[in-house]
Order: sequence, then structure tokens, then C-alpha cells
Amino acid sequence: MSTSRSKAPPVAAKKASQPRKATPAKPVAAPPRDDLQIGGRLKHARLLAGILMRELAAKVGCTESMVSKIESGRVVPSLPMLQRLVGALDRDLASFFGSDPNLPGFVLRAGQRPVAQTDPIRDGRRVSYERLVPFGAGNLLEGNIHVVEPDGTKNDPITHQGETLGYVLDGQLELTIDDTTYTLGCGDSFFFKNHLTNRYSNPGPGAARVLWVNTPQVH
Repeated sequence: MSTSRSKAPPVAAKKASQPRKATPAKPVAAPPRDDLQIGGRLKHARLLAGILMRELAAKVGCTESMVSKIESGRVVPSLPMLQRLVGALDRDLASFFGSDPNLPGFVLRAGQRPVAQTDPIRDGRRVSYERLVPFGAGNLLEGNIHVVEPDGTKNDPITHQGETLGYVLDGQLELTIDDTTYTLGCGDSFFFKNHLTNRYSNPGPGAARVLWVNTPQVH
């Protein structure tokens, strides 16, 4: 008599382990591009104009934090906002972008340098400033040729960190550094720390021209 064998239950095949799908990483926003170095140009123009961040913000109707972000390159302003910022500094877009910050050097030919008739943060009269360092380039130095007409004066009571040097190109100059007055003529030079006040006047008879280079005030 034959005995029937019971069939063993089929062994379930092991399912091949499926690799877990990687959770896609959230895209990280790239920092805004500032190829034109708007932030550096804006800060430099603001410092030359002697305007505080909060004052500029109030003029254009934005927050001081927004101005700080634009100057540091974290935010690139829209064109209308840039126009308001530049206009508040008494500038135009042509002069604001007048120099290429990627150039290894910058040359201004005789007669091509911009001339400012006033200094917004210093008292004075009959003095003009022929700019040697272009606006908006983010440079550490400010350089001008001060043209002082007879009886012209400038008074700078603002003190800050940095240094100033000068060289009299033409004419006569009476320069007071702190409480000491010097009479300077063509070929004379001077140097002082910017924590000292200074003022000058031109006793005449002709105009004086002074090469003046300093580290600008930082707000």
C-alpha cells in the first residue's frame, strides 16, 4: 500500500530589498549676483557724501537694515530703488557706474576729472575739489586736488580714525592742525592723524592748489 507524502508548503521567496529613495534636498538659494558691485559703490558714495545709513534709508523710504544688506551685497536692489538711492546721494547713474571695479587701475586724463563745488560735511567757501579717486569704486583712499581761491577757507571739525597727507602744488596755504598753524608754500607737504581737527585758508594773492589724500570717514 502506497502512502501519500504530504507536500511541504512552498517557501515564500524572499523579496529583494528595495533601496530607499533618497529624499531630494531642498534647493539652496544662490546668493544674488552683484557683478556691478552695487553694494561697494553705494557704500563708497554714501561715505563720500557724509550720510549715515539711517539718513539714507529715511530719504528713500526703506529701513536701515535694507541699506546695510544692499551695501554688504546680500541684496541687489531693483532699478527704481537704485535710482532713489543714487538720487538721494545727489548723484546720477552715469557717475555712479563711472568706473569699472575689475580694472587693475584707473586713469583720468587732465581735464576729465569731476569737480565738486561743495563738501556736504565740512564748512567752507571758495573751495572746489577735483576728484582723483573715482566715485563708487570702494577704494580705501579719498584723493582730491583742493583748489582754494583767495580768501577761501575750509574747516573740518570732524575727527575719525585714519591719516591725511598733502602737498602744495601752487600758491600759499595757512593750515591749522589742532591748535598749531603753519604757513605753507609751493612744494611744502604735511601729514597728520585724522583724530585731529584741521582747517585752512588761502591768504592770497593767487589761487592755491593742494594735493590732498586721506582715508575717508567710516560711519
